[in-house]
Amino acid sequence: MDWKKNPELIDFSPLHDYLLEDEDGNILPADVPYFKEKKIAPGTWQILSHGDYIYLVEGEDEAIVIDSGIGCGNIREFCQSLTNKPVWRMLLTHNHYDHTLNCYLFDAVYMSPKCYEKRWDSMGSVYGALKVPTDYPVVFLHHGDVIDLGGRQLQVLNIEEHCRGSLQFLDKKERILFCGDELNGNFCDSRISVEHTFRNMCAWKALRGDYDTLCAGNGIHTAEYVDRYYDTLKYILEGHIGEGKEYYVPHMDDRAKVSELDGKKVHLRRSPDMDMVVDLMRAAGMEKHLENSGGLGCFCWLRKLTPDGAFDRQLEMNDCRVCYYINRIWDPKEERGSAL
Repeated sequence: MDWKKNPELIDFSPLHDYLLEDEDGNILPADVPYFKEKKIAPGTWQILSHGDYIYLVEGEDEAIVIDSGIGCGNIREFCQSLTNKPVWRMLLTHNHYDHTLNCYLFDAVYMSPKCYEKRWDSMGSVYGALKVPTDYPVVFLHHGDVIDLGGRQLQVLNIEEHCRGSLQFLDKKERILFCGDELNGNFCDSRISVEHTFRNMCAWKALRGDYDTLCAGNGIHTAEYVDRYYDTLKYILEGHIGEGKEYYVPHMDDRAKVSELDGKKVHLRRSPDMDMVVDLMRAAGMEKHLENSGGLGCFCWLRKLTPDGAFDRQLEMNDCRVCYYINRIWDPKEERGSAL
C-alpha cells in the first residue's frame, strides 16, 4: 500500500440531515464541526466530538491523541490548539467505527495488528455514506510496548474483552488507565465466556496499584469498578453461574432530550445509535427482551443477536452490573473487529 499523510478532510455533507444534540441541548447537523474539551488531569484532556470520547495526553516532548471519534472537522487541529507540544500521532484502542473514522488526519496511527484489516468498517451505520481514507501510515503495537512522550510514559496492554486486538494504555504518572471500551464504570459487558472475562479482570486487577481512574470510551470512572467486577465475576464462578437474570433491564445510554426536529430524528452526541438493534431483535423473535428496555435498542442487546445469545445473563451486586456469557468464544466476525 502507498501510505499517504493527511489527505483532504472527509466530506460530511451526506449526513446533513443526521442531527446531533449535545449535553446542553444544542442541536446541529452531523456535517458541522463540533468539539468540546475538559481538562481532567495535568496535561490530560477529554474531548467530545461525536462517537466515543477522545483523549489528549501531553508529555514534555509531545502530546498524543487516543482514538479519533467520528465527528466532522479536524480533531488533530483542535487537539493542537490545546497544547504547545507537537501533536502528530494517534493511539487506537480498537477498530470499531466510532473510534477510527478520523485516523487519517495523523502522521502515524499506532494499533494492534489484529485491528488493521478492519480499521474502517461502518458496521451498517449511516457513516457508510462517507468516503473514509484508510491509506494512512500505521505502526503496530504489542503487549508490553511503551510510548514515551518525554517524562510521561504509556504502557501498552493487549487485554481483549470488548474486541479482538483491543489495547489499553497505562499512565502510571497520572494513575490513569485509558481503556477504550474494555472497561466501563456503569456495566461490565463481557463479549466472551465468563471464565475469559474473569481472567482479563485478574490482569487489570494485578495492576490496580498503578491507577485510580478509568478513562473509557463512554466517560471517566473510578477504577474501583475493577475491584467490584472482579469480586462479582469470582462469585459467579464459585457455583453461582445461573443466578444472573436472562430477562433483565439492560444498561441504557442517554438519549437526546428532543427526539425529532423538523421531521428529522435527533441523536445524542457520543451515545451509540442502537435503533437498528430493535429491528434485528424483532426479526429474531426477541420481543420479551425488548419489553425490558421499553422497546428501545441498546448496546447490551447486541449480545442477544449472537448465535449463543440465549445463554447470557446479568447479575447486579457489589454496587455494579455484570453482563456475562455462561459459555462463548470469539466468532469469525469478531476476529475482524465487528460487534455483530
